[in-house]
Amino acid sequence: MRGPQLPFTHSLFTVMLSLFVLGVYGVFLLLGQIVLEEARAGLEYRIHLYAPVAPQQVEQMLHWLRSQPLVKEAEFIPPEEAMKGFQKIAGEDFVRAMEGFNPFPPTFRINFYGNRISSDSVLSFTYRVLEWEMVKEVDYPRKLLEVLEKRAATLQLVGLGVGVVMVSVAFLLIFHTVRLAIFARRLEIRTMELVGATRSFIERPFLIVGLFQGTMSALIAAVLIHAGLALVHHYLLPMPAVLQDWRLKGLYGLLVAFGAAVGYLASKLALRRFLGQTLEKLI
Repeated sequence: MRGPQLPFTHSLFTVMLSLFVLGVYGVFLLLGQIVLEEARAGLEYRIHLYAPVAPQQVEQMLHWLRSQPLVKEAEFIPPEEAMKGFQKIAGEDFVRAMEGFNPFPPTFRINFYGNRISSDSVLSFTYRVLEWEMVKEVDYPRKLLEVLEKRAATLQLVGLGVGVVMVSVAFLLIFHTVRLAIFARRLEIRTMELVGATRSFIERPFLIVGLFQGTMSALIAAVLIHAGLALVHHYLLPMPAVLQDWRLKGLYGLLVAFGAAVGYLASKLALRRFLGQTLEKLI
C-alpha cells in the first residue's frame, strides 16, 4: 500500500515550531540553573590554620581537600602572600605602620562545584575539616549560599509549572496538526476499510509518518536552537558554560525523544476518530 502523503511541509513546520519554542524554554531554564551554579561556585570557603604549620601538614591537608567530591579548586595561601595582597589594597604606608605585624594566618582557599554543594553538604564538609587539629576556624558565606539555594528551588518550581503548561500546549498543537493532516485522508481510510484492510494495516503507514515527522521536526528544532546559541556566543554574549554543558545535549535528546513520541501518539489518537466511521459521519 502506498504510504499516506500528508501535507508534509505544513505539518513539519508546525510541529518544528512547537518543539522549537519548547526547546528555547528549556535552554532558558538551563541558563538560569547554570548562572545559579556559577554563583555558588564563586563563593569562597576559607580554612584558617594555627601558625606555624609544617609544610608536610600543608601538603597532606591540601591533598585531602583536593580529593573531596565537593571541592573544585583548593590552594594554600601563606601569611606572606596574604600580606602582599593586603598591601596592594591598603597601600604601603598603612602596612609600614603595622611595623612588621602580620595578622593573616595560614589559609586554604577553596571553591566548590556549584552543581554539587548545598548548605547541608557544606556543613557536613565543615565538620570533617574541623577534625584536623591544625584547623583554627572556617569561614564561608553560609547565608548567601542559603539564599542561592532558595532561588534555585524557586526556579525549579516555577520552571516545572510553566514547563508542564508548555508541554501540554505543544502536545495539543501537534495533535491538532496531525489530526488535520489525517483528516485530509479520511475518505481513503474508509475505502481501505471497505476493501477489508485491517486496523493495524491502515494505522501502520500513518504511525510511521507521524514518528518520522516528529523526529525530523525535533532534529531541525535542535539544530536551529544550537545555531542560535552559537551565533549569540560568537557575536553578542560569550556563553561557553552553556554550549559545553552536557545537559544541553541531554535537552536535545529529550526534545528528539519527545518529538518522536508525540508524533507517534498524536497519529495514534487522531486515527481513532476516523477508523470505523460511516461515510456520512466522515463527510
